[in-house]
Amino acid sequence: MNTKALILCLAAALPMAACDRNDPNDTPADTPADTAAGTAADTATPAGTPTDTTTPATGATPTTPSADATGPQPVANLSEAERGALGVLNAINEHEIAAGQQALSKNVPDDVAKFAQMMVDEHSKNRDQTNRFGPNADDAKAAAQRAKGKTELDTLGKQSGDAYAKAYVDAMVKGHTEALATLDNDLIPAAVDPAVKTHLTDTRTAVAKHLEAAKQLQAAGK
Repeated sequence: MNTKALILCLAAALPMAACDRNDPNDTPADTPADTAAGTAADTATPAGTPTDTTTPATGATPTTPSADATGPQPVANLSEAERGALGVLNAINEHEIAAGQQALSKNVPDDVAKFAQMMVDEHSKNRDQTNRFGPNADDAKAAAQRAKGKTELDTLGKQSGDAYAKAYVDAMVKGHTEALATLDNDLIPAAVDPAVKTHLTDTRTAVAKHLEAAKQLQAAGK
């Protein structure tokens, strides 16, 4: 082959080689696009996996029920005389609750049982209100009142039937009369704090109502 023919053959082959190198359809097997797609597939969230990543709030303060707005609120720095007076009041409350429960266990007549249940309910409420002031249960007068109530309750419990019902009603008249005198002469005068004085005064009103109810039962021959 002469030189001219060789040059013509080379000139014809060069365009074809360039086309082979630049064919856009010949994408390499591992292109950046393929790599990105694989990475996205590898990091996809599997089906059924929870997607809520919200972090629960921490450090929240639990809600505390507020104190009963209708009852006395805790009072600091009460005098020993006031705490002692409140201790005596709770000794009276405890006796009336125990006596009411005893009467109910003795199967007293319905009207007496209704009164006994009222004693349990209302003196329990008063005891809870009194406890908020921090009464001194170890006060000497409170201890004496508690011992007196126990002796009377033990004596009352030895009776049964109609005799018990009558004795219970008589004890309620006597006990509430004495409680009024104690409130008037000792407990209310000992109160200096306005909240304590209000509580004792309100208690006196309730005790007076109890006394009238007991007197009505007594007058009816119960």
